Amino acid sequence: MKLGLAYYLVVLVLSTNLIGVEAFAHEVQQKIVERREVHIPLGDFTLVDQNSREFQFSKLAGRVVVVAFAYTTCPDVCPLITAALRQVQSGLTKEERKRVFFLTITTDPEIDSPKILAGYAKRYGADLATWSFLTGDPAVLQKVWKNFGVGVKRKARGLVDHTPLTAVVDRQGRLRFAYVGPAPDVKAVLQDVRSFLVQ
Repeated sequence: MKLGLAYYLVVLVLSTNLIGVEAFAHEVQQKIVERREVHIPLGDFTLVDQNSREFQFSKLAGRVVVVAFAYTTCPDVCPLITAALRQVQSGLTKEERKRVFFLTITTDPEIDSPKILAGYAKRYGADLATWSFLTGDPAVLQKVWKNFGVGVKRKARGLVDHTPLTAVVDRQGRLRFAYVGPAPDVKAVLQDVRSFLVQ
């Protein structure tokens, strides 16, 4: 796998002493979730949501964004991450929900079509007023994964190893907290999200 220097730097920031640059959650059976404070500007990107509509990341400027990477046929880590994000969403007040948005970005675009993602979102009871499930062209997704420092390695159809990242992005579009592991602590994520709502 040929990766750029920027990718290595971001992954090292996110995963030093936790997972190696070439290690992925499903390979190492990772149980621990580590929370890291970072300060990484994120580039804009456009993907496709569960309704087959274009979704532009920059349109979320001014909101706190919680971003997770998952795929719908994942047997272990991804369901835990998605369930944790649903709890975070439920834990927000009505007023807070207006200022926070959730994104789940697939790591398996071959299978995860908008229709499949819509079914996945429904299965987890996601409130789609403030949560989008995104897919897109593999080349575009690769740039997004790289932007967030997420490694993705396809093993077989419907089986993908990837960095188990949940990220909190501030209202200026900077990645500020990175949770690397199978299920971030809901209370901690809520606290981090709220820390940006008062700024």
